[in-house]
Amino acid sequence: MKRSDERSLKNFRFFYLFFLLFFITCQNPELENLCDPKYSGYYETIIFKILSGNTSNHCGLNLNQVFIPMFSPNPGHYTEPNFISITSFTPGATIYITTDGSLPTTNSTPYTSPSSIWRLAGQKIRAVATKLGMDNSPIAEATYSLIPLKTGQTGSFGTGSDGDIRSGFSTNYSGPSANATYPNDYTTYDQSTGILWKSCSQGLEGPTCGINSITAGNFSTLSSSCTALNSLNSGNGYAGQKTWRLPTMKELLTTNDADKAVGTMINPTAFPATVNYAYWASTPYLVNLSVNWYLDYTRGDSYLQNTNVYHGRCVASPAPIETVSYTDHGDGTVRDNATGLTWQKCSYGQNNDNTCSLAASVMDWGTALTYCNTLNLGSRTWRLPNRNELVSLFHYPQTAAPMIDQSVFPNTSSNFYWTSTTHADATANAWYVNFNTPAPPSNLTEGISKATSQYVRCVSQ
Repeated sequence: MKRSDERSLKNFRFFYLFFLLFFITCQNPELENLCDPKYSGYYETIIFKILSGNTSNHCGLNLNQVFIPMFSPNPGHYTEPNFISITSFTPGATIYITTDGSLPTTNSTPYTSPSSIWRLAGQKIRAVATKLGMDNSPIAEATYSLIPLKTGQTGSFGTGSDGDIRSGFSTNYSGPSANATYPNDYTTYDQSTGILWKSCSQGLEGPTCGINSITAGNFSTLSSSCTALNSLNSGNGYAGQKTWRLPTMKELLTTNDADKAVGTMINPTAFPATVNYAYWASTPYLVNLSVNWYLDYTRGDSYLQNTNVYHGRCVASPAPIETVSYTDHGDGTVRDNATGLTWQKCSYGQNNDNTCSLAASVMDWGTALTYCNTLNLGSRTWRLPNRNELVSLFHYPQTAAPMIDQSVFPNTSSNFYWTSTTHADATANAWYVNFNTPAPPSNLTEGISKATSQYVRCVSQ
């Protein structure tokens, strides 16, 4: 055994014995039963067995089992960003995790470092700790939820509007930062989501992204360009990272600032010299695999296309897991287990039943604000969702309209739904989310006149 392992084992035994001795002093001995934790002899026997190296079971207590993994912070709902750590009290234990609800084994993904709640929100995380020569720990389980990011809008356009409520948490960028080993490589890190970005648009370099020329091309060109970053620096990767790729649509949308009325709709300090044009996302459009999503920073719109000449911004962090999970409360409301938001199950105008019977109705934006503000459903306070909240319901794996989990939100209209977010550069317009599946070029989000009539689904926090 290595000296470091011997020290770890001694420390482990010391703290374990300290805990047992402390526990003994708190007990009130009753019967002289070696299997009764209330009897001091119970713990004296355990201490003697540990000191003598005897790890056989004592009255059903497995002394040779790895301690169960512990999650920090505690599982639950969060309104501020945080990172999930998993530890075991057993020194030298290896922890394996799953996020798909399956039981973890030594063939599962090893836990190596904390992950953002944003990335794993809504997933059933299971963990097991193992160590050679010891029995595996019991399986621990945790689920977290986190409200969506703020859209960035600060101006209020009415009671219950996005700028009035300002729901969500903010991105928190650090960078552009030069890599310590490769000082010509600059990255920007979002401390809220855990996303590591290449600071410059693909092709550009330097602290202000003023070196070289921007790469422009179709989806395939930019996808390959991001992947090529992994072979730079003699195979060590750009900025020492070897997992560069195009971002998913969920990742790319975190950079979209709904408060900017002029210029590129992105943080110019974190992402210098961003071109006022479209950037590719890796998320496929399963209705038509020949096209992909992109985000246009000119106005913050998002569309479908493939052959057009656009740009790319690369990421190196693990992609978010986007398996959806909902809880139907049975009262006309549904909880999204990833965001913690509660939604109106049926669209405005439909019957509040299991199938949301009747056709949904439409209304203008101002009326939609009032309708949601005064909705009486499930003893909750309601409002019109902001752009980030409503787009969280958009179901990218869907292969037919409407692009939403139809088992949870039946009879949803394949059309535009209002958000509470005003279009900053044209305040007579508001953003909508499009749940239809039209042919490209078409949109996921865009602005439209507030005087027009669109569909409505309210949200409660």
